[in-house]
Parts: sequence; C-alpha cells; structure tokens
Amino acid sequence: MTSRTRAHHTTCPFCNEEVYLEELVGGKCPLCGSPLEDMDDECLEIDDGLERSDLSWLICHYFLFKKLDDLGANPLHVMEAIEKYELKRETREGERFTFEIEVPYTHKERIIPKRCADCGRLFFKGGKKVFTWNAEKPIDTVIYRCPVCSK
Repeated sequence: MTSRTRAHHTTCPFCNEEVYLEELVGGKCPLCGSPLEDMDDECLEIDDGLERSDLSWLICHYFLFKKLDDLGANPLHVMEAIEKYELKRETREGERFTFEIEVPYTHKERIIPKRCADCGRLFFKGGKKVFTWNAEKPIDTVIYRCPVCSK
C-alpha cells in the first residue's frame, strides 16, 4: 500500500479521475482515452508499434518456449524452430508446418520401457525423446524413437 501512495499520479482533466503515470496507455488516460498533454516525461512514451495480433503472437510463442524449456529443450533450437515457423507463415510456403525438437529424458523415463513411434518396438536404453508440434492443431506430443530409428 505504501508503494501505491508514493507512486506518481495526476488528475485527468477530462474525466477528473486520479490516474497513476504507470497506468497510462500510450500517454493517454486508461479510463477515458484522452491524451494527457501536461506529461512531458520522455520515459512515459510507449511505442505504439504493437498491434493486438502481435500480443497474441507473443503469448503463443512465450507459452511454446516455456513448455519446451520445462521439457529441457535447448533454447537455441527452440528459437530457431519458432523463427522457421514465422518465416514459413509470412511467405505462405507449404500448407502446414510441423517441427520436432529433441528433448532430454527425465530420470523416470531412463528406467521405464518406451515404445518407438516409428517401428513400434519396445526399448529400454538409448534412443531419443522428441517433442513434435503441428501449427494447425493445438495438440503437441512427445514421442520416443528407438536407437535404430533415431539414426
């Protein structure tokens, strides 16, 4: 509560409501949308280059990155896959886009038997754990490949 009482604020001349400077949206009042002309502080200027579609893009890619990071994927590989997806989406190459990223086994997965997604064989050691994602479907899957099929 003390940080809120010490925060810089002003009164909007149009709606006569108290507005905190950190709540301004592009230098405008968040309640009525009118510009506050007496704000000369340059640090309050917000880049209006983001659109609503950019916000959804950021949210989608954040959660995709977060999920892969939690699985233990290499962040560089994740960013490369996202970049390839964006390039394909912008140029409209191909009808759909999928990608696969190898992620490390958990301790439990190293011990339990796994079934190969390609040949259907059970294996205990070796192989790869692969995260697959399809841009058309919101479903992502983790598959396993035996040592023979992963080569």
